[in-house]
Amino acid sequence: MSLLFRAALAAVAFGSSLALAPAAGAAPVPGDAGKAVTFPFPANAPVAVQVTGVGAARERLSAMLKAALPDEAKELDKQIDEALKQVLADRKLTAVPKDGRVFVVVNDIASLFEGEPAFAVLVPVSSYKEFKATFLTADERKTLGEGKGVDEVKLSLMGAEHTVHMVDLKEYVAVTPDKGTADLYAGKFARATTAAMPAELARSFVGSDLAVYLNADAINNKYAEQIKGFKMLIDFGLQQAEMGGMLPGINKKQLAAAKVMLGGAFQALEDCRGVVLGAEFRPEGLNLRLQAQFADDTASAAVLKAERPGALADIGKLPAGLGQYAGTKFGKKFHDMMKGLNPEFAPADDDENGNAALEKHLTALHAAGPQGEVSGSGGAGANFTAAKYTDAKKAVAALTGCYEAMTAGGRLHSAVLKGAPKITKDARKHGAFTFTEVRVAFDFEATVKDLPEGLKENTIAQLKRALTEQMTLWIGTDGQTVIQVTAKDFDAAAAAVDAFLDPKKPVGETDGFKLTRKQLPADANALVLAETGQLVTVMLDSLKAMQDTVPGFPRLGKVQPLKGEPTFIGIAVTLKDAATLNVFIPGEALAAGKKIVTRLLTNVE
Repeated sequence: MSLLFRAALAAVAFGSSLALAPAAGAAPVPGDAGKAVTFPFPANAPVAVQVTGVGAARERLSAMLKAALPDEAKELDKQIDEALKQVLADRKLTAVPKDGRVFVVVNDIASLFEGEPAFAVLVPVSSYKEFKATFLTADERKTLGEGKGVDEVKLSLMGAEHTVHMVDLKEYVAVTPDKGTADLYAGKFARATTAAMPAELARSFVGSDLAVYLNADAINNKYAEQIKGFKMLIDFGLQQAEMGGMLPGINKKQLAAAKVMLGGAFQALEDCRGVVLGAEFRPEGLNLRLQAQFADDTASAAVLKAERPGALADIGKLPAGLGQYAGTKFGKKFHDMMKGLNPEFAPADDDENGNAALEKHLTALHAAGPQGEVSGSGGAGANFTAAKYTDAKKAVAALTGCYEAMTAGGRLHSAVLKGAPKITKDARKHGAFTFTEVRVAFDFEATVKDLPEGLKENTIAQLKRALTEQMTLWIGTDGQTVIQVTAKDFDAAAAAVDAFLDPKKPVGETDGFKLTRKQLPADANALVLAETGQLVTVMLDSLKAMQDTVPGFPRLGKVQPLKGEPTFIGIAVTLKDAATLNVFIPGEALAAGKKIVTRLLTNVE
């Protein structure tokens, strides 16, 4: 089955938008007065893709491009229209309602990899008769063979001829290359509805401009044995890696935590009822959402029910000018599940005393009652974290103990230590805060010694952006807030504390931060707002690392840093009735990204 044919059929979803009036700025959820929305595909279909509002989604895409790329949006629209005209040729779309949803539905995932794919494109129509008379060309209508519930026709698309089957579903036409799928739609089947879907997923599915729904109930029922076999394969691979030390830079504790996490992931798959991946074209930018919901009375649902997301408003108090801002607020169950996966502190595997001491202090830290934290990073030697605990003094003692448990060869922030940290308790006072001083020295060469030769240099460069080889940090409290700050000296550390406690130029008052924060959920368990220029630089450096490890990978030239007011790409994780990940990319960041890609392509060696 030609990929061009599949793309051509999907293009019907946008075709009738060529002459539409402007639409609202966000994809609308149907005004169904509390009634369920019924879809034209089977309730047990494992995968469904939908475009909400045939023309409206296209119009919202245009509005987003116009806001992000005002000088180029008109030309981009023209290119899209020309491409659609070429795909659709002389076809008329008068039978396709402007506000109709288009669906691409996969009825058998395995068929996508063998034989004729069992999928169908469901096109909204005013009537099947009018659709045949207008969408099909005169030559194609001559090939139309009418059957009992299933018609067959030869479509000419992009210079090739394809035999497809069509089924009249009254308000929809099912178009499919697979006869078995056509017979399914021609017969009686239970239709999917939002009432049968998990509530949060239903809202995301119908409220996105473009969305994919994975019916986990159907997938688990049909592919349970294959999923079980895959889990056994992963477990075997991790076991072999543990025995043979095949994962450089990963210690035994991290590997054990990874095994627990993978076990949790498969448990989540078993408990899952569905997943939605959606895209919303907003005037302010692009929002992507990944969301999963779980069956009641399952282990995964219990983890979510224990969570209490919050506004994490203290992020906005951090000083402007840093590259990354973050905030977290997780409950005990989730914290325990994540514990050890990417530990800040990791003594050497053979350091039994250090590992025992660290476990003791981490237990004490958790007993101190973490209530959430916010942090800002400005690169090497400039990091700030403010956290709330029910017992702040106990938390400081536990954190200090964690550093005391570290020795040479252990890892701190994933970098190998040259020696034990030098700790001076109650070293400094600033206002109501008393600080412990911690001095550490890193061995970057030892950190990368087990990596492939082509990755070493780039990894060291990345480490140097986050850490200095000689680093000093201070841990202190006023009895309520616990602050950790890394700076070149204590004067700089004290200035960072003052900037947080009495903000004069907080990032929360900058335009770029306010725009992105407003587009993310009001309450979340985790928030990250990353300055666009710095984030793109990190991504480019990761690509450049592939130059020396992937044969034939293009040599990327130098890209100049972005100018102008900072913009932020935002990420929010919310654990409540569903587990939701939102990623918002503002229009300014889209424009900046396009500039960087353009420069990058012109600099490819």
